[in-house]
Amino acid sequence: MTHTAYFLRRAAQSATLALGLLAAPAAFAVGEAPKPAAPSGDIPGLDTKSLSDSDRKLFTKLLDKFPSACGKPHALSVSLRTDASCKLSLVASKWLLKLVNDGFLESEIEEKYSERYLQRKCYNIDISAAPVRGDAKAPVTIVEFSDFECPACRAVEPMLKQVLAEYSKVRLVFLNYPLPMHPNAMNAAMAAVAAGKQGKFWSYHDKLFENQDKQTMADLVRYAMEMKLDVNKFQADMQAARERVEKDKAEGKKVELTGTPGVFINGCKARLGSIEELRSYIEAELSK
Repeated sequence: MTHTAYFLRRAAQSATLALGLLAAPAAFAVGEAPKPAAPSGDIPGLDTKSLSDSDRKLFTKLLDKFPSACGKPHALSVSLRTDASCKLSLVASKWLLKLVNDGFLESEIEEKYSERYLQRKCYNIDISAAPVRGDAKAPVTIVEFSDFECPACRAVEPMLKQVLAEYSKVRLVFLNYPLPMHPNAMNAAMAAVAAGKQGKFWSYHDKLFENQDKQTMADLVRYAMEMKLDVNKFQADMQAARERVEKDKAEGKKVELTGTPGVFINGCKARLGSIEELRSYIEAELSK
């Protein structure tokens, strides 16, 4: 064999060995199984498996972008990993995750987060004479400004009843805010206050929402009779109830109410798009 042929053969053997090393590195790690790569973007307490790659990137970006929900000088992502005392950041992050899953744009999510956690509007609402549903001493108070002829008010009632059933630490407080475009709303509000004088506010409240298209004066008296109220007292109390309703409306104007239903949780304005969003507000208050 010539020297040239020998060196060509040795070069080919070296190249084959090098390729083998690249193709099977684990073969040379004696007694050590290959370790899977740690999943990137895993966040304690949050299940992000359902997110697409693009949504996962957006969610991670938002966690790095938004500040701690507890007002501390670091990002939500840092709060989740290092600040176990800030339970509110986990609630806020779960809400962000839902917004991403629901397909909201980054700009829309930023606006919603800012409104809810960074520029939240809170008020001192006088509820001293208002009817309460649930534990009167519950730490979470939902104040609802409502109009008995308002379809959106009727639509939110099942959600409010649902969270009262789910959370023993939540109470609902009702304030009247009859709108001028609803001809029977003022009388209906006064009738509900009058029924409350005989311990039947919530029964009467439910009856009005169940019969939203039947709220003439004759209907209001008929409901009182069906509930076996003292009708003469009911009618007298109804006329006197205008002052109470006007006081409720004044509270609504104080909190800059522009329509109904107006919902405030522990004095802070809330937007109720779904039962999940309402639960999120409640969980945030309970985490404090």
